Amino acid sequence: MSPESPAKGEGDKYLITAIQEGDAVAFRQLVDRFSGRLKAYAARRLSGTGLDPEDAVQESFLGLLEGLGRLGNVRSLEAYLFRILQNKIVDLTGKRPEAHGMHRVPLAGGDSQAEVRGYEPVAPGGTPSSYVRHDESLQVRGEVIADVLEESINALKEERNFRDLKILELLFFAGWRNREIAGAVGTSEPTVTRVKLSTLEKLSRLVSRHPLGGQSQDFLEVEDSASDLIRETWRDNLLSCVKRSTLGAYALGVLDEVWADYVTFHVEVARCETCAANLADLKSESTPDAACLRDRVFNSSIGFLSRHK
Repeated sequence: MSPESPAKGEGDKYLITAIQEGDAVAFRQLVDRFSGRLKAYAARRLSGTGLDPEDAVQESFLGLLEGLGRLGNVRSLEAYLFRILQNKIVDLTGKRPEAHGMHRVPLAGGDSQAEVRGYEPVAPGGTPSSYVRHDESLQVRGEVIADVLEESINALKEERNFRDLKILELLFFAGWRNREIAGAVGTSEPTVTRVKLSTLEKLSRLVSRHPLGGQSQDFLEVEDSASDLIRETWRDNLLSCVKRSTLGAYALGVLDEVWADYVTFHVEVARCETCAANLADLKSESTPDAACLRDRVFNSSIGFLSRHK
């Protein structure tokens, strides 16, 4: 039995609906649930910059409130908040690509909080309507790919097929080369290639059966393009990240040995900064400083809730 069941984020729909209706208690729950892990992530990313991680966290919750109308399309509140935070960190560090003639393309979620890698050069003859159509097409394709990827990853976890999951994670999440992957996982390069090709074939079959698959059937035709799109979707939706409760059991040393090995790999080899931030937050969530952070973020954001509902 996988410790990842039931599915992650099953309470997200309730929180989203309540927050959209202006429920301050639900918003407080959101802040209490995510502020610590967001700060831990921001502290890692802003280390050495002199910038305050708390500012990035505060801006992230305000960004969520400003986009309440888009929350209905969010598949994971955690992934959505981390995407907003990544965007805010880019703002704070002055690396916004619009200054260099780039156009935002939301690759996976279809929202305006896509990461920096969701940009492309502005086409000389591009029009607003053409970009809207392009973005809508990408959004549908992103939803389809996220659905079939999540199904495939969950199946590997249920089967405890962590060898193949590690291979795919290094291929599509971390972007490693086949030789590097073989060494890290303890297998051969032909095995890495075989796992990749069989996964692409499986994803193609799942796409063909998806209700919206007709708009996405060609996404696997070019292997390199498929790999890029899978990588973006995987990272933006935190598809292989483990549940908070699983990380808690891991931190306490009571997680099943096979699962503990995978979590170690996920955090230390694939270098998932999101799960690393969750682990750091788990160690400090009961401290007075953590409670003060939650209070500060809530009190400085709650006034915007009624304004944007």
